[in-house]
Order: sequence, then C-alpha cells, then structure tokens
Amino acid sequence: MTLWIDGDSCPQAAMRIALDAHRTQALRVVVIADRQIPMVAKSGARMIRVAAGSGAVDEFLLRDSRPGDLALTRDLSLTLRLLERNVVVLNDRGQVWTAQEIELRREDAALMRAMRKGGIAPILPRNYSADDAGKFSLSLSRLTGYKPS
Repeated sequence: MTLWIDGDSCPQAAMRIALDAHRTQALRVVVIADRQIPMVAKSGARMIRVAAGSGAVDEFLLRDSRPGDLALTRDLSLTLRLLERNVVVLNDRGQVWTAQEIELRREDAALMRAMRKGGIAPILPRNYSADDAGKFSLSLSRLTGYKPS
C-alpha cells in the first residue's frame, strides 16, 4: 500500500503524522506538490514536484495510484475520481470518504457559496487543530496499522 499525499494543501501537522508512519511503520509515502516541502526530503519519503497549477498533482495521483492505495487530499473532485479507481481517500481531519458523502459535501458547499454571495452566511475560517490531527492519526492507524511514536 502506498499513501499518496496531495502536498499542496496538506497541513504540516498531518504531514508530520504521515511522515512518522513512513519512518516507524515503513509505510510507503509519496508526496506530490508544486513546491518542495523540506520536511518530506528529511524524512526519506518520496517527494515529487510537478508544475504549478493546471491540475498536475491530480493527474499524477490518478495516473500512478493503484486500487487499495490510500490518498490524502482535501480536493473533493479528485476524491471522486480516486474513489472510482478503488483508492481509499481520507482528508487531513481523518474523514474517510465515500462517493455519497462527497456528493452531499459538494451540494452543501454550493449552498454555502450561494449564501455567502447573498450576504447571509459569514465566512468562518477554521484552523487545523490538535483534535483534527488526532482524528487524522486515528484514521491512519485504522487504515494502515500505524502506531504513533
């Protein structure tokens, strides 16, 4: 099993957890991003740098992932495409996605965009918390056998 990480949007805390799994459990981790991520190089995990923009990260993940692999991304469109390839997909908050959940999430996002555009709903930024990192770590453990060090 390979853990593929969409490195362009992955919070540092989640990246550290994934790289710890690589180091302690010999989980194969491949990070794809449009910029170099120093902590990946230091970990010994594979870092693949692609051209900025134009969906290069998505295309790489879709081309090289295999059924049974695991992908970490926040990108809902990419998630649907990976699920069609029988790749297990989770986000950095530990949510393991199904196609039905993604469709509901996309509908909710469209509704919230319309509400914000109409001035009804405030934009509430959400920071990545220790609780989020803990949920991610638990999900990664359940899916891979990872034991946090």
